Amino acid sequence: MSTLVRVDEEVKRSLIRISSELQQNKGEKVSINDTIKFLIDFYDKSKEVKKDPQLLLSLLGSMKGIREELEKAREEDESDY
Repeated sequence: MSTLVRVDEEVKRSLIRISSELQQNKGEKVSINDTIKFLIDFYDKSKEVKKDPQLLLSLLGSMKGIREELEKAREEDESDY
């Protein structure tokens, strides 16, 4: 069953951009519905990050370069102490 959801142009462009990135990473077609579900799941799981920081890295691992940047930033933070 489908439901109409209205979004402004900026949100639409962002959804299409994220959908495209997910599609590149997965190597298969990703719908806007799949993208919204991914974002909802990501949000729900991100609330658990305080309990398990490795979860954030695993969630972001599919996004190109983000995992490496986070690990680099973490190492820099740890070297400051």
